Amino acid sequence: MKLAVLLILNLFALSLHGGETFTPYEDARDVPRNVTDLWAGYDATRETLDIQVIQEWEADGVITRYATFKVGTFKGTDARIAAYYSFPNNGQRNAAFVWSHGGGQRAERGRGVYFAKQGFATVDINWLGRPMEPDIEVNTDWGKVDPTQGPRFYSKALRDGWKRNLLPDEYSIDPVPSPRNANWFLLTVAARRAITFLEQQPEVDPQRIGFAGFSMGGTITSMTAIDSRLKAVAPFVGGTGFLHVDFPGVEGSSIRQHFQNLELYAGTIDPAAYWPLVKCPVMFISSSNDFHAAFERIYQSMALLPHDQWRVSTNIHQNHSPGPEQWVLLNLWFNQHLKGIDQYIPETPHSTFQVDGQSATFVVTPSQQDRLVDTEIYFSYDPNSITRFWKRADATHSGNEWSVELPVYEDLPLYVFALCRYRLDHSVLLEREETSTFALNSQQHSHVPDSVRLETLSSLPKTRAVFEDFSNGNQDWSTRDQRTIKTYKFQSPDLDRANDKKLSLIIDPQGRQLALRVNASSKFLSRPDNLGDFTIVRRIDDQEAQELIISREEFRGDDGKTLEWSKIATFEITIIDESTNAKLDLTSPEGHAILKLIRLVD
Repeated sequence: MKLAVLLILNLFALSLHGGETFTPYEDARDVPRNVTDLWAGYDATRETLDIQVIQEWEADGVITRYATFKVGTFKGTDARIAAYYSFPNNGQRNAAFVWSHGGGQRAERGRGVYFAKQGFATVDINWLGRPMEPDIEVNTDWGKVDPTQGPRFYSKALRDGWKRNLLPDEYSIDPVPSPRNANWFLLTVAARRAITFLEQQPEVDPQRIGFAGFSMGGTITSMTAIDSRLKAVAPFVGGTGFLHVDFPGVEGSSIRQHFQNLELYAGTIDPAAYWPLVKCPVMFISSSNDFHAAFERIYQSMALLPHDQWRVSTNIHQNHSPGPEQWVLLNLWFNQHLKGIDQYIPETPHSTFQVDGQSATFVVTPSQQDRLVDTEIYFSYDPNSITRFWKRADATHSGNEWSVELPVYEDLPLYVFALCRYRLDHSVLLEREETSTFALNSQQHSHVPDSVRLETLSSLPKTRAVFEDFSNGNQDWSTRDQRTIKTYKFQSPDLDRANDKKLSLIIDPQGRQLALRVNASSKFLSRPDNLGDFTIVRRIDDQEAQELIISREEFRGDDGKTLEWSKIATFEITIIDESTNAKLDLTSPEGHAILKLIRLVD
C-alpha cells in the first residue's frame, strides 16, 4: 500500500513540475528512508532518450558509434551522457551489457571492440565526462547537476570534487538532506538509462542484458543490479556494502565521517541496502587487498543476496588490480548467463571452519577436481583487510580435501579462505592479456572476538628469519608490469620489525650497472601508523654480488618523517639496467638470480 501511495504521489508531482525527472522533496519528512521507496515510481523508459550519433567506425566485423543520450531533466536542463556503443555486424540480436568505468577513467572504444568480437553488444558510458576522442568535442554534459569528480576531469564541473554526502547545495536535486543529493544516485539513474539504450537497439536482445563496472563503476553496478531487466552482473573492485563500518579495532577505517545523516546513507545509498534486492547472478571480481572493495565486505555483501548464484574471485596480494585469472571470468559469466552457453563454472569451493579453544580448523573441498590446477589457503590475524599480509598456509592434502590447523589468539581476529585455480579448456585472449586458467575463492571464514586489540599483533611469535629468498618464487609478491614487485609482508606479525634493524639486500648485478629503487608506503594503515610514502635510490656499480645495508633513516619521506619498519604497508622494489634504462623482470628466475635475498638484520 505504501509503495502504491508513493507511486501516485510521484506521478502527481511530475505533472506539477513539468518535464523534471524528479520532483524535489521540500520537506525532510518526505525523503525516502530505504531503497524500495527511493526508487518507487522511477521508470527508466518513460523519458525519450533523444539519441544522437556523433560518429561511427567499422572494422573487423565490428561497428562502434560515438553517441549521446538523455539521462534526464534536472533543474530545468537536460543532462546528457556520451558513450561508445559497439556491436558485432552480424545482423543478429545479441546479448549485451553496460560497462561503467571507474573514478578518474573514461569510456574506451577498444573495450567495446574487444567484446563485440566475443559476440556482445556493449554501451560504455562516459559518466565522468573526460574527453573520449581528440577530434570530438561533444561529450557528457550534466547540465545543472554534477555527479562527477570535479574540474580535474570534467571541464563543466560545478563543484571542486565529487559529492559523497547527502546534504543539499545549489546543484543538488533536493533542498533538504536526501539520498538524491549524492553523486551515486544520479550515476545510477544514468546507468539505468543505459540499459534502456541497449533495450532499444535493433542489434540487442532486450532479454539478455547485463551490467559490469570497475571501481566506482563497480559501485554503480551494485546499485543498478536491482533493475529487473538485468540477467547478470559483474562488479569489479567496487560495490561492497558496509563502507560506513570500521574494521574491527581500526578506528577511522570507514567513510562514516563523511556523513551527518549516517542512517539515511546506510538505508538508501550504501550497497548493503541494495544487495538483498538483487535477483540476478553476481560475479564479484576484486583484489585481496582492495581499498575500495575491502575483502570482508565482499562476503558480507554476498551474504545479503536472496540466492546462491554468486562467485568471488580475487587477485592475491594486489590492490585494485584484478589479473587475467579474474578478468576472464567476465567473459565466462556473461557467456553463461547472457548467451546461455554453459561454461561449466565450478561452484564456490565448499569449505568448513571450526574453532575449538585456541585452535581453528579450515577444510576446503573444491569441485571439478579434474580441472583443478592448485588450491592455496591463505590466513591472517590482521583486521585491516586493505594492508594485511595474506600468509599462505602449509596445507595438508588428503583425498579431495585440503585442510589447515591454525592457532587462535585472544584479542585478535582470524581470517581464512582458499583460492582455487582451474584450467580452461583453451587459452582465452583477453583485451590486453591472455590466460589458460581462472581462479575462484572459497567462502571467507572468520573468528572475530568482541574486543580486538591491534597491539596484540606485535606480540605474536617472531618465526620469520628471512624476509625473502625467493625459494617459493613470487608467492608473497604481486606485480602490475611483470617487472617491479610489491609485497605486504612487512605487515606479517611473524617478522621482527624492531626499529634498530637494518634492511639487507643481496644483489648480483652480473656485470651490469644497475639502479635500485625501493618504495615503502604506509597508506591505508590506521591513522596513527600512516606515516606517508618513503623512497630510496641506490646505484650498484660493482660487478660482483654484494650486500646493501640500508637503515630506515636513509629513506626520504613526507614532511621530514622517519620510516618505521612496522608501519610499512606496501614494500616495492624496482631494479633498472642503466645501459638500456629498462626495468629488470624481478618476477622471473633470472630476476631472482640478481635480487637474491632480503632480510632485516641487526
